[in-house]
Amino acid sequence: MKGKKFLTVGGVLFLVLTLVTLSFMGACAKPTPTPTPAPTPSPAPESIKIGALVCITGGDASNGQQQKRGYELAVEDINKAGGIYVKEFDKKIPIELKILDMETNPDKARTRAEALYSEYNVVASVGALLIGAAADIFEKNKMPVVVIANSVQSLHESGYKYYFAACAKAPDMAKANFDFLDTLPIKPTKLAIFVEESDWVIECVNFINQEAAARGYKVVVSEKYAMLAKDLSPLILKAKDAGAEALLAYPVTPDGLLMVRQMKELDYNPKLVMFTRAAADSAWGNLGSIAEYVVGLDQWHPAVNFPGVKELCAEWEAKFKQSAQPMTGPAYANIQIMADAIERAGTLDADKIRDAIAATDMMTVVGRVKFRENGTLIDPLDIEAQWQNKVRELVWPESMMTKPLIYPVPKWSER
Repeated sequence: MKGKKFLTVGGVLFLVLTLVTLSFMGACAKPTPTPTPAPTPSPAPESIKIGALVCITGGDASNGQQQKRGYELAVEDINKAGGIYVKEFDKKIPIELKILDMETNPDKARTRAEALYSEYNVVASVGALLIGAAADIFEKNKMPVVVIANSVQSLHESGYKYYFAACAKAPDMAKANFDFLDTLPIKPTKLAIFVEESDWVIECVNFINQEAAARGYKVVVSEKYAMLAKDLSPLILKAKDAGAEALLAYPVTPDGLLMVRQMKELDYNPKLVMFTRAAADSAWGNLGSIAEYVVGLDQWHPAVNFPGVKELCAEWEAKFKQSAQPMTGPAYANIQIMADAIERAGTLDADKIRDAIAATDMMTVVGRVKFRENGTLIDPLDIEAQWQNKVRELVWPESMMTKPLIYPVPKWSER
């Protein structure tokens, strides 16, 4: 009996100890974690807001209107295909283009650039010419911007990380002008330069002077004038009296028109007239004999042979009932570059878009686009076009030529 009672007590004690041990172990064991649900992705925005700063009014309105149409046509084409694919949202999102007018005024360029950031919440921007006056605004707001038709080289020596130029800069333009002049059968050795009193033209002329000196050309006249001047005859008479055989200038269309009218009145007959900017105006060819034979350094022409150019020209002509213009291709390419960068970034984060722009290496309607570390284009397209019989003919380089250059140009009395 005693042995049987001992076993019963022992069994009970063993059972109690076992239960206590198991209870203690259970209390110390970590609970099985409940799986954390995957975060719900943010809803995709209805549109990707991209800003555009152009001169729709003011002295440079003729180029600004071309740029505006080029931007709008590119956005229309991208949106027809559903927009830009953004990996973050796993869908295509259409572009919403917010165009603001700089009014050919640097101060307005700055206020409009600030408005794109603070009022319109764009993720990035494109633009032309005077947009360079707002480069520090884009930098301050860390808003990536890709510009065209802005030659200011010094902006790229300021350490800006968000400012990219898909166009030739002042050194590129000066080199191209003299590469062209060097091909002439009889080179004009005496040059006159009319200098619009704007920072970017003054910088361009500095590089022109350097290039001229290096290649043996003599600048016999270099005179400044204010945009939308009323009388340019003093400059013209100085060029005539100095025997300048070629005239180089960067005028807006109204100033370029005044120049050629007064050149005719004063019987100044240079062998070559080169107008960057004014000669790119689509209306230039309708000005009669005074507009004939003017050459312009441009960065695009409908005859260039790059992917998509023929289709773009056909679309432009169908929509606007005119031939594609000098700013058609650059503006269209400007949107191509930005859309490609956003798609590669896979997000609407400004810093990642900026990095994607910096890594761009693509073909566009203006040729290959690849940027240097300072945001300038490695291989910009530079061409010379001349107005002949109211048509803007591509005359240089020879590999792209639509018509040979007419040089020397006929005197006023022979037209």
